[in-house]
Amino acid sequence: MAKTPFDLQDKVAIVTGGGTGIGKAISQALAQSGAHVVICSRRMEHLEATARKIQGMGRQSLALPCDVRKEDDVKNIVEQTVEKFGKLDILVNNAGASFVCPIEDVTLNGWNAIFGINVTGVFLFSKAACQEMKKQNKGVIINISSIAGRDSSPMMTAYGAAKAAVINLTKALAVEFSQYNIRVNCIAPGLIITEAVQQQMGITPESTQERFVRVPLKRWGNPEEIAWPAVFLASEASSYMTGETICVDGGPRAFEG
Repeated sequence: MAKTPFDLQDKVAIVTGGGTGIGKAISQALAQSGAHVVICSRRMEHLEATARKIQGMGRQSLALPCDVRKEDDVKNIVEQTVEKFGKLDILVNNAGASFVCPIEDVTLNGWNAIFGINVTGVFLFSKAACQEMKKQNKGVIINISSIAGRDSSPMMTAYGAAKAAVINLTKALAVEFSQYNIRVNCIAPGLIITEAVQQQMGITPESTQERFVRVPLKRWGNPEEIAWPAVFLASEASSYMTGETICVDGGPRAFEG
């Protein structure tokens, strides 16, 4: 069968925060499309089951510990990837963190932690990935932001500000890395039902329709509905796109006056 523009056969990808939630769905979707996938996060127990699932698809996978705020950890992930596979084609900066708190109660440590994971991690991994991708004069970086970075997010102000920085950083990296034929794009998910979101917000899948009726599609999204746009951005199907942010949020909210 002829390859499609979405084919990722034998491409090599790194997905940060790749063991749970949206990162897990992206890791598996990349593997289903033919890629070998390196997944990393601070906690190995979040990674091993996903790595086994990828290997069960006939793709290779490495599960490696990493704190995206630490430059040595980041460099080590990229080095181990290249040592194992000989190249790096795709980077997905998915690792993120948030908490719900009035802005007047947010500590400086809390603020710095949110920016460290959500923004510094994107900077460090993109910088390290560029050093490898430019050797082959080709590569793809996909950043995961949030509609909180587009619209703001009361009670999650640090998170919204950090995700806005990711959208801006995406544009800057796209321009700077274009000389190396490295494309940089972003996905801004809306309300996506993951275990972490359920725990943080105290909700169940059954309660989402009642609580979020303003979403035009009248439901939350699933992690897989972020994963397939990520495959699109990783593939040749999006070969003339860079610096863009795709919002996957169930539709625009109507102005309520």
